[in-house]
Amino acid sequence: MSTTKNSPIQKPKTTPFLLLNLAVYGGFFILSVVWLAIFGSIAYFFSTRVELLAFLFFIVAIAGPYGVLIFGKRYLLYLVKGAHIAVMTKLYTDGSLPGGKLQVEYGRDIVKQFFRDVTILFALDRMIDRIVRRFTRQFVRIVDILPLGGGASKIARWAAMIVNQSLSYIDEAILSYAIARDEKNVWKSARHGIILYAQSYKPILMTAVKVWILGRVFYVAMLILFGIPGILLMLAFNAIWFQLITLVGIFLLATLLVKALFDPFATAYTLVTYHESIQGVEVNREWDERLRNVSKTFRELGT
Repeated sequence: MSTTKNSPIQKPKTTPFLLLNLAVYGGFFILSVVWLAIFGSIAYFFSTRVELLAFLFFIVAIAGPYGVLIFGKRYLLYLVKGAHIAVMTKLYTDGSLPGGKLQVEYGRDIVKQFFRDVTILFALDRMIDRIVRRFTRQFVRIVDILPLGGGASKIARWAAMIVNQSLSYIDEAILSYAIARDEKNVWKSARHGIILYAQSYKPILMTAVKVWILGRVFYVAMLILFGIPGILLMLAFNAIWFQLITLVGIFLLATLLVKALFDPFATAYTLVTYHESIQGVEVNREWDERLRNVSKTFRELGT
């Protein structure tokens, strides 16, 4: 059963977390630039001496920041995102935080209360992700969502790819539901959230797809915004190593801005759509059984 109120509730505003996101990703970008400069310089030094070493240091210069970003997502960034989801959920369901707590403080406390350790949050998120993807492959037909007509198999394949890419926002909405139930067994709450999503998936999935497409538009806009001065900078310096590192920096900056500024908006939009779509919907035992039959992970969740 949904835990959201039936009265209209103002959409959550979480400016402190936007600033925190900017600080975290901004710090990461500065460290990445330093990393690129150091290892890029070493690669350039060896370029006329030992080509193999130059190539290896160049790979380290390029791959390092992206590797750290992927690894960091599991820890620091998951804590930030988990706390942000907790605050958005509370503001959506109740309209304010208890005890006049600051947003970051409240979000951190909720993450500790429900998950104790970041690995638990990460594990639950991964389980939700696997189940949602399994549900999508098994039950969601693109033709039911988009009026493609006959002979549109290529469009359907592209649409399916976009749907799969957008599912992470749904994972976060289900995680929000698990927090909103405020029960000790967050795994069982997540299980209920998945069943409710299965029963009401169309508007939620369409919202996730829309915000994913908007995210790609935002990403391209950032590439253009920083790409123009970046290209001028590359033209001013003919060194190939500098041009390549500048190019990587442009793509990295655009990626980080999407994560810092756009992803919170996308999460909030999908979260609100999810909670509104499941209002008044009861957990259906038939859907519980269907999900049990198609997903081993679902059978393990909350049992």
